[in-house]
Amino acid sequence: AAMGVSACGHDAAKSTLTVYSDAPTMNPVDVGKPGNSPGDAYYFYANVRDQQGGSVTGHLYGSKTLVKPEDPAKPGTEQRATLLFFVFDNSQDQIVVAGVPDYPPNAPEFAANKPVLRAVLGGTGKYNGAGGQLTSTRNGDGSYKQEFSLTKP
Repeated sequence: AAMGVSACGHDAAKSTLTVYSDAPTMNPVDVGKPGNSPGDAYYFYANVRDQQGGSVTGHLYGSKTLVKPEDPAKPGTEQRATLLFFVFDNSQDQIVVAGVPDYPPNAPEFAANKPVLRAVLGGTGKYNGAGGQLTSTRNGDGSYKQEFSLTKP
């Protein structure tokens, strides 16, 4: 029994939430010198659905800012600081996500079918106190499967 009490006392509750976001509407912003340079950004938004082709249950807003251009030592990737806002239920329930994943240079989005992890910074409403991570997988049609693994203290 002591072992069970110990495990329960230290494990945060975990839950999963899977939603699907449509192919985003993108607005690129090129700052500084033309071409890829730190500070270049994409601002985007998309509808969020409960299942592929399902009802719209929320919205995704975000930005990705180039922080490290392609390095000859690691060709084919650049790093972008991303900030994602998943907004549900009249803006009261939100999940905020951030990370610095690798992106292919000169392409606005990830390659398809390669899951990318980012941190859940927190949330509001029913997601108040949430932590954990988001796994985003881009589908061939440009939409995304968004799988949250949420921890709640």
